[in-house]
Amino acid sequence: MATTICRSCNAFCPIDVTVEGGRAVKVEGNRRAPIYHGYTCPKGRALPELHRHPERLSRSLKKQPDGAFVEISSEDLIGELADRLGTIIDRHGPRAVAAYLSGGVIEQPAASALMISFLEAIGSPMLFSASTIDQPGMTIGYALHGRWSGGRTRPEARDVSVIVGGNPINSKQYLPQNPGMQIKRMRRAGGKLVVIDPRRTETARLADIHLQPIPGEDPTILAGLAHLMIREGHANSAFIAANAAGFEALAQAVAPFTPAYVAARAGIEEGDLRSVARVLGEARTGDVALGTGPSMATRGILSSYLALCLNTLRGFWAAEGEEAMHPSVLLPPREFRAQPVAPYPAWGFGEKTRIRGFEPTPAGMPLAALPGEILTPGDGQVRALFLHGGAVQSWPQSGRTREALAALDLLVIHDVVLSPTARLADYVIATKMQLELPAITVLNEIIANSGHAGYGTADPFAFCGPAVVAPPEGADLVESWQTYYRVAQRLGLPLRLTNWRAASDSRPELDMTREPTTMDIYAMMCAGSAAPIDAVRSHRDGHVYEHLRRFVGPRDPDCADRLELADADMLAELAKVAAENPAGRRGTDARFAFQLIPSRLQNATNTFVKARGALRRSYNPAFMNGADMADLGLSSGDEVRIRSRHGQVRAIVEEDAGLRRKVVAMMHGFGRAPDDDPRRHGTNVNHLTAWDDDFEPHTGMPRMGALPVAITPAVPRAR
Repeated sequence: MATTICRSCNAFCPIDVTVEGGRAVKVEGNRRAPIYHGYTCPKGRALPELHRHPERLSRSLKKQPDGAFVEISSEDLIGELADRLGTIIDRHGPRAVAAYLSGGVIEQPAASALMISFLEAIGSPMLFSASTIDQPGMTIGYALHGRWSGGRTRPEARDVSVIVGGNPINSKQYLPQNPGMQIKRMRRAGGKLVVIDPRRTETARLADIHLQPIPGEDPTILAGLAHLMIREGHANSAFIAANAAGFEALAQAVAPFTPAYVAARAGIEEGDLRSVARVLGEARTGDVALGTGPSMATRGILSSYLALCLNTLRGFWAAEGEEAMHPSVLLPPREFRAQPVAPYPAWGFGEKTRIRGFEPTPAGMPLAALPGEILTPGDGQVRALFLHGGAVQSWPQSGRTREALAALDLLVIHDVVLSPTARLADYVIATKMQLELPAITVLNEIIANSGHAGYGTADPFAFCGPAVVAPPEGADLVESWQTYYRVAQRLGLPLRLTNWRAASDSRPELDMTREPTTMDIYAMMCAGSAAPIDAVRSHRDGHVYEHLRRFVGPRDPDCADRLELADADMLAELAKVAAENPAGRRGTDARFAFQLIPSRLQNATNTFVKARGALRRSYNPAFMNGADMADLGLSSGDEVRIRSRHGQVRAIVEEDAGLRRKVVAMMHGFGRAPDDDPRRHGTNVNHLTAWDDDFEPHTGMPRMGALPVAITPAVPRAR
């Protein structure tokens, strides 16, 4: 029996792995590990099957002129990449080389550090990530509103938890460690759970109150709740007076969002909205948090900002003397104080893109600019791209994504199978899979430090351990970080390790004559850590470091910072919401009567390769309300065509009685071409999206949810 952590998502659940003949044959939750209580989900339990995937790559691949792939040794691969990159940089400059980080780096945290270090070494600013098409408002909202130095209230201490457009049971966001147990424990202690989501998700089934609004009306509801907090006298005047600015301006901005207006516009009952407001108003402690749904539905920054304003209106931040969330273990120690951290620049800094004038935000470089940066000739054109993640299945407007990737002089992807994106690459780097890699929980601390409150452990828990199985016999695999180290070595470039979004200023220089081990990289990533990494490695089940628990300290007498309740850009956008025609903004009409929303499946991670048997179906169903299906003469298992103003796909429908009418829910990260057999490959919903559809002006993130669509049977109903 070997122990490690599952890296199928950011929950990092401790697992026991049964190894026979050098192969993993079974995965179970590690009941000896603290705080998780033996929990693991179907994705974790499917890891042995995933490692034995019949299409798994055992060697890297090189595309030939005729489009076919041949195997290439890892040594020859590095040599060719170094030669081609060197030529591109010499001819076109360092900006011609870009990189994209996505979910794949959860398994390989050293990859992000070395990728960023490599880009810095060549002088390229072109680092992109999924952050700007996932939840950019999470970090940008903090920049506009300011942060609370004491952090958010711990889950077990909340009288109420409001989750908007999120499903922690599946995503683990906000409740990463055994989410069902945490919800039940909170409710047993008298806390209440409120879920606002058009779908009766697994989390919504456990809620005390569930609102099912029309998709895309999250800002309306949040503004309505702020209106009620102020009008009904639930604003925490003492907290606001000491810590916030802009109360009067916010009160004026949310005045139009009366309960009657919000209920009519969002398609909910006025009494239900008032019930949520009453629970919020009566709670002593709590938290209002957003999932990916509001971000996908546009105006995600505004929704994130309003959620932070609600927390401030109620004073829902950790108070002096309370135990703090997310204390450091593998990063340098953090200090928590009961005081604000003033807003900081959300945009207006860094290098603007050549395309549409986008610029960096705290969420990173705007991915929306990258296809254009590749396709637009001229000085600074991107000609080489390294990918960690399935762009074809996850980027909006898949047709343009394919066009851009095909136009590159050099496309390199790290992958474990010949995925839809890998088929477009010049080189496919066959990488090790997670059980073949050393494991560490530092990425969670980095994410929590960056302001993403949805992940990380509330307690000072950490794990660091070796790989538990070797790669398949005869395989020639690399770890993703080794690509960047070895190419830099060939190019004669020095590398200084840079942690992605980490708080540490330490940037150790790598020895470019002797290749480090992955554990060496981890040790450098954890320079100055609160607990020595060797001590963390000594606990095979992970460990909670009681001496590293932190409590919120008193306010600094000299602190003059204020949280901002009336950011000018956000209130201007809220005024537009109040003044617009909701139906016109929504985009639904007689032709496009439905709205498509994103959802998650418990048994699969978006864009990741799927283990055989992990999914009940081989595809991502188009879930619909049964009454809507009856109106169209559909039964579960029927094929339909889903059409937006930008494209069309084939899909298989399934009934979901808990889904709001006129809404269709589908998981992202499946499918390939629009006309592929949806039963075999699933459906790529990004053939329905477009980069220029109602995009957010700062990040460029387009409408990816609340998308107006038409649904018709693939086989017309007999008359």
